[in-house]
Amino acid sequence: MRIGFVEPHLSRDGAVRRMVEFANRLTDRGHHVTFYVPDDQSLTCTWLPMRAGVRPLPDGFDDELDVVCFHHERQWHLLDRFTRARRRVHYVDHGQRRSRDALTAPVDLQLATSNWTADRVEEVTGHRPVVMTGGVDRATFHPFDLPKRHRILCTGDRERPWKGTDTVKEAGRILGIPVAGFGRKELTEAALGRTYAAAEVFAVGSWFEGFGQPGLEALACGVPLVTTDNGGCREYAVDGETALLVPPKDAPAMAGALRRLLDDRALAATLVANGLEVVARDFDWDERTDALAEVLDGIVADPSPAPIGGRPEPHPSPELSIVTLQWNGLGYTQRMVESVRAHTDVPYELIVIDNGSTWEAASYAESAADHVVLNGENRGFAAGMNQGLEMAKGDYVAFCNNDIVVPPGWARALLETARSRPRAGIVVPAFTAARNLNTVRSEPGTSVEPLPPFSSAPSAVVYVMPTDLIRSLGGWSERYAVASGEDLDLAFSVWVNDLDIVFDSRVLIDHVGKVTASGLDDWRGLWLRNRQLFLDIWGGDGEVPQLDTCDPERFERNRQTARAAAGWMRRFFAERDKRLPMVPTSRARAVAGQVAQRARPAWDVVWPMLPPKVAQSIRRRTKRLGGLH
Repeated sequence: MRIGFVEPHLSRDGAVRRMVEFANRLTDRGHHVTFYVPDDQSLTCTWLPMRAGVRPLPDGFDDELDVVCFHHERQWHLLDRFTRARRRVHYVDHGQRRSRDALTAPVDLQLATSNWTADRVEEVTGHRPVVMTGGVDRATFHPFDLPKRHRILCTGDRERPWKGTDTVKEAGRILGIPVAGFGRKELTEAALGRTYAAAEVFAVGSWFEGFGQPGLEALACGVPLVTTDNGGCREYAVDGETALLVPPKDAPAMAGALRRLLDDRALAATLVANGLEVVARDFDWDERTDALAEVLDGIVADPSPAPIGGRPEPHPSPELSIVTLQWNGLGYTQRMVESVRAHTDVPYELIVIDNGSTWEAASYAESAADHVVLNGENRGFAAGMNQGLEMAKGDYVAFCNNDIVVPPGWARALLETARSRPRAGIVVPAFTAARNLNTVRSEPGTSVEPLPPFSSAPSAVVYVMPTDLIRSLGGWSERYAVASGEDLDLAFSVWVNDLDIVFDSRVLIDHVGKVTASGLDDWRGLWLRNRQLFLDIWGGDGEVPQLDTCDPERFERNRQTARAAAGWMRRFFAERDKRLPMVPTSRARAVAGQVAQRARPAWDVVWPMLPPKVAQSIRRRTKRLGGLH
């Protein structure tokens, strides 16, 4: 068979280990196996022998393959690029960190790393994958006659909190025993096996695991195991027979089990003997490879397999059109889309506008969105959002940055607020980070209230608006270049027409902040031009949208208020520009704070117009002066 494995990298990782071990043995059996990795990744596996071929992803799209297989959830969309692959396989790696997009991607076969993982997939899709566990290399991981250098050993992985290293460390503190970890020591495989064998007890603290390779390797090295009941470990860890199991996140229970094994050597010896028997019986790599080859050969030989999964159709009558814009930042867009798919609780459609991203980001947008626009170049924020607005079918539209994660229930709550307040022109949630500190929260709040007009306009991280209203206002103003000023302009357009911007603090959006603008080559110059354009329009007689529903007298009164606010802004910036260079020095930061304090009446309006680095400098300085309130 000609088999292709799509991988995110070839660095040290349990899932990568499984695929390399399989690939080496499949290659030894005469199959032609190739790994395809992103073109910014190394083509060399430095920590395991590699007998299969390795190619950059784009180079393999035209390869003739019998099977193309992926396991990393966020690479599901790449299978569409392998147009000459006969069969597609998803090897589900994890039962907990699961992406609906990945699980519903159309494939010919789903495999799962454990029964627990298969159960979790079945809960989501209604289809149970074929369970295909990995193995352990007993030439490397086996009992050694070594002195015990560590009373308690764990992986020491602290970069991923769900690995539960803190639980194991806390258990060690309860016992008064140091806990060792091999962590980021980049041990060779032989050295790793000897490290396991030099421990009296090996501890796993994971909250969840698709399989859990380190626990199995410790058993193979003849080391008694204490592990959380994390799901995937159940393939080899049976409480009281091959290991002691404790609940996740329970340091006292972990400490008790560790103490029990350290004190009861007879029990430890029994668990070791049983563990070695299970490893030899169920986890021989050659036997596991034979099983995988048989399953793959069967799916290749089947002339008409029943496809699994399929992309969901967009709702024919959505209440909400969710529009997001991406310019590269693939990882952010993936997290945003996954959260939208999992947590949007009203009928919706997802529209992704790609502004000339790299091929991989554009490929994801094309596969993941209900509707997509692929621009050949970066057309800017306003133009991109207007493209999404043009496609929107929902009664309401949510304009969203791509660097957010939405919480459960977010859409229903914001739409209820929009519908219950006839004057609501824009509804905004709270954010974990934003340029406008008035909308920043660490926890959801309870208040729903209009923001003071012509004050500090909320950042356009998420704007929920009636679709007809934003169209009547002419959409986002494309007079502003690329990405700054459009949100303030739209906010003024809403206020001048006697409508409210309503802040719903009950919904808290996780926001990274300034991902797109940070990649612009000349953000200072763009900001200066957009700033001047805004001041010219709103501080003078520039054309602004006027709705038929707004009383002419109220509109004119609001227009005068807008001119006054823009005038304050103009005076603030004139003072600031005289005393503060564009690249802040320590002296300039001090001046920034002083200027900000003296211009307090204009500050709330000015803040959204500041460049990110200048705003951060001022924030740091004014914090010492008592802050801006």
